[in-house]
Amino acid sequence: MKEIQKAIIVLPPYIRAKISSALQSFSADVHDIVLRAERPVCVYIRNKQMYLTETGCLTDSLTSQKLIITSSQQILECFNNSCGYSVYSHINEIKEGFITIGGGHRVGIAGTAVISAGLIHNIRDISTISIRISRQIKGCADRITNEYMNYRGGLLICGSPSSGKTTLIRDVARLLSTDYAQRVSVVDTRGEIASVCNGVCQNDVGLCDVLDSYPRADGIIQAVRSLSPQHIICDEIGSPLDVEAILHGVNSGVRFVATVHAENKEELLSRKSVRGILSTGAFEKVVFLSGRDKPCFINNSYAIEDFDCV
Repeated sequence: MKEIQKAIIVLPPYIRAKISSALQSFSADVHDIVLRAERPVCVYIRNKQMYLTETGCLTDSLTSQKLIITSSQQILECFNNSCGYSVYSHINEIKEGFITIGGGHRVGIAGTAVISAGLIHNIRDISTISIRISRQIKGCADRITNEYMNYRGGLLICGSPSSGKTTLIRDVARLLSTDYAQRVSVVDTRGEIASVCNGVCQNDVGLCDVLDSYPRADGIIQAVRSLSPQHIICDEIGSPLDVEAILHGVNSGVRFVATVHAENKEELLSRKSVRGILSTGAFEKVVFLSGRDKPCFINNSYAIEDFDCV
């Protein structure tokens, strides 16, 4: 329940009080809480969609007469709470469609894009707030970290949303920097791995050096240049700039543990930029996670030679 309390702190008081009561029995299984303007409050538990009632309970029936309907004003209040009432300081995150709050929880945003010169500069008239719950599971990476220490190259962890990718690499970072006494830099572009607040990591990543909110490629190069890491850990790689930065790291003798969105081998290979990353030689093993029903569980493992693009 501790993780949930950190996540729901941004909700309007009335909704927060009701959902806190409703989640007493489900807190370990909740992965998303979603507010939509003039729609019922939704709580996603595993693969089931539930709705919050005025009595502080959850129901799976949309026909209930006592569902809490989120007003546009409550959406705005939740958005401002997530930004700490400083929208400008979070504008780079907002343009990407999310804000990371204390505890590493991600607040996803949907609304009307403000576009200039073909680029998104802001989001207005916000209609959806989606809070994804972040959890720390110490020990979940024991086996994969032990195996990784026998590799010569890096490890790429793939999975669908909510499959536990970030949770897994967070624990890899903790174990490498403590149990194995390795120099580890974490490039925490979205603030979800270490969840730094005022320079202090809110999640336990051991004795890592954390580059918080750096653009991924810049963070990798900065770490190589100034922190002498043996390992760099980063989340959700995939851009052409990432390829160049990873090559720079590999040529400097750094090993990588990274994640990418891909449910299976076919989906991974369908993305040109990811094929470029596989061709860098940075990764020795590629693993796929099962999904949200079994977070952090490795379903398939491949040697890099199993991929045609190498």
